[in-house]
Amino acid sequence: MENNLSLLVHTCDHYEKFWAGMFCTLDFYWDYDSFPVYFANEEKPISEMSWDIKGHELRPNPKIKQILTGKTDKNGFSDRFIKAVSGIDSKWILYIQEDMWLRRNIDSSILKDLIKYADEKNADSIKLHFKIYYYDSYILEPTEDFIGGLRVLKHSQGENLLLSHNATIWR
Repeated sequence: MENNLSLLVHTCDHYEKFWAGMFCTLDFYWDYDSFPVYFANEEKPISEMSWDIKGHELRPNPKIKQILTGKTDKNGFSDRFIKAVSGIDSKWILYIQEDMWLRRNIDSSILKDLIKYADEKNADSIKLHFKIYYYDSYILEPTEDFIGGLRVLKHSQGENLLLSHNATIWR
């Protein structure tokens, strides 16, 4: 099957303190065989890393593909992000950052249904949110569409755009 979706964990080396939690929750909850994982950081090779988690050694899963984006200053986020995305060959990328740890399994069929839906609707992105009440000026309209029992919302047209660092599937 063609690889339509990959997970990108985007970080910088300064946030290494969050990596053990990220790798641990990926091992518990992510389906590496269905959706490849890319870990994009600046310079530190994850193949040399290990952590002691309550007496158990944790090492990053060898199925994770690392993209080293190079060291930048605090304004280099965009350059590192572009380099990371350029290193991934799938049509869709589920973007998260190092401090967005999974709390439960993600049903692979729902991710596949989201990609199918995005392709059918020619969407550029799908934001994955439980609730969006904290964006008071971001207007969402309900659709008649449901995926995995959840209603799909769309943003209204006009000057109602939102860019966030929340989990998002991008074309």
